[in-house]
Amino acid sequence: MKKPKTGPSPFELLKFPGSFWPFGKKKKGKRETEDEDEELYSLYQARENWKKALLKKKAGQYDMATIYFRKSLEMLIKANCPGYVSPAERNLLNLSKKAFPALPEQIRSAITFLNPHYTLVKSVYTPDFADEVHEQARLVAEWIFSQSSKLKRFELDPR
Repeated sequence: MKKPKTGPSPFELLKFPGSFWPFGKKKKGKRETEDEDEELYSLYQARENWKKALLKKKAGQYDMATIYFRKSLEMLIKANCPGYVSPAERNLLNLSKKAFPALPEQIRSAITFLNPHYTLVKSVYTPDFADEVHEQARLVAEWIFSQSSKLKRFELDPR
């Protein structure tokens, strides 16, 4: 004998319109642009971090601008690393040695300068220091773009 259905099951209650999987159907389709589908996640993050760094520098938050420039370079280098790279790996010098075995001395010194600049004192981050970080980061980013054919170049200094 079949039990009469008294109401929706608990799983049916979780299926509300426009929900996502596992509570509903997976949304199918492409993202807003096809370019985003083909782009590497690391490159996308690098571009977004670069934009944030420029905005923070313009707003006078030089400490945050420095951190975002560094994050952007980290993601650019990770996009060039062959094989698996641990998400915990943050040292720019180690990452760049893995991605590019032969680093020119100028690029190596710029990466060494850009390696962690975390401090508790905000007064260290002056406009001059932020400009220096920006110049060094631009130098390294342009070199990375020149060395890699698989990366789509993004605008480093949008006007």
